[in-house]
Amino acid sequence: MNIFNRIIMVIMMLFLIVSSIVAGVNIFANLFNWQDIADRVTEFFQMTNPYILALVLFAILVISLIVLIFEFYRRKIKVANISTDQSGKSMIALKTISTQVRENLAGLEDVVDPRVKIIPKHNGIVINSFSKLRKGVDITDKTKEIRDTADDFASKNLGFKVIKSNYTATGFVTKKEMKVKEIKKEESEIKDEPEVQEEE
Repeated sequence: MNIFNRIIMVIMMLFLIVSSIVAGVNIFANLFNWQDIADRVTEFFQMTNPYILALVLFAILVISLIVLIFEFYRRKIKVANISTDQSGKSMIALKTISTQVRENLAGLEDVVDPRVKIIPKHNGIVINSFSKLRKGVDITDKTKEIRDTADDFASKNLGFKVIKSNYTATGFVTKKEMKVKEIKKEESEIKDEPEVQEEE
C-alpha cells in the first residue's frame, strides 16, 4: 500500500474510531437523537443545489477510483540492460546501480554527500552525479576525477556501457564541516554495528 492510500485509510479509521466512541457514549448519555441527525442530513441534501451535490458525489467517486487503482497498481522496478543474447537478458535495477556508484564516490577525498541518478538508454546508461566539495579544491581536476570514477566503476565493475557521465557540484564545505560530518558518520556506523557477546 502506497503513502496516498495509507493516508486515506488512516483518515477513514480515525473517523470510524471517533464515530464508534461517540455512538457508544450516546447509548448511555443520550446526548443526541439519531433521528434528528438523519432528518438534518436529508434536509441538507434537499436544500443543496443538485448540480453542486452531483459535483461533490462525482469528486468522491473519482477519489475512490484513484485509491482503488493505486491499491492494485504496483510500480515496475526500473532496470538497465547489461547484455542481451539468445538465452535471455541481464539487467540491474537502477536503484542498485545508483547505490553502488554513490558508495564508490563516497570514498573519494573532498567529496561530501554524493548522489547519483542513472538514466537508461537503448545502448547504455547516462550517469548524473551530484555532491558537495571541499572549499579550495581544484574544481576542474576533482570533477573530472568524479566523472571518471563513476564511469570506470559502472563500466568495469557493473558491465555497463556508459554513454555519458555528468557531474554537478551542489555546494562547498569547509574542512571543519567535513570533519564534523565524518565524526557523525563514524558514530552512526558504530551504533549500527551488532553487539558481540563474549562467551563465558
